[in-house]
Amino acid sequence: MSIKRLGVLTLGRRLLLAAALLLFLYAALGVAFHVAWKGAQAACREAQAARGEFVEPEAFGGGLALMFDVTFWPVYAYWNTYHFGSPLGRQCGR
Repeated sequence: MSIKRLGVLTLGRRLLLAAALLLFLYAALGVAFHVAWKGAQAACREAQAARGEFVEPEAFGGGLALMFDVTFWPVYAYWNTYHFGSPLGRQCGR
């Protein structure tokens, strides 16, 4: 009986470890997306300002922007690709 219980605990720990690794990978990709997105936004804002266009102010900054980007990066990447052809695309080069 103790061998079966040990096997269940081992399986549970393996599942927990797999879930933790997936969560870490998801968060790491989210942080990478956030850093790349901030760079793309800064470049776009500079290009718009150089053309004399209105530069939209940043709505969410700091930790709140990081939280949103890390959490919802697949949604942002999908819809940016759908609308602009790139996961980091924006309507900057009009």
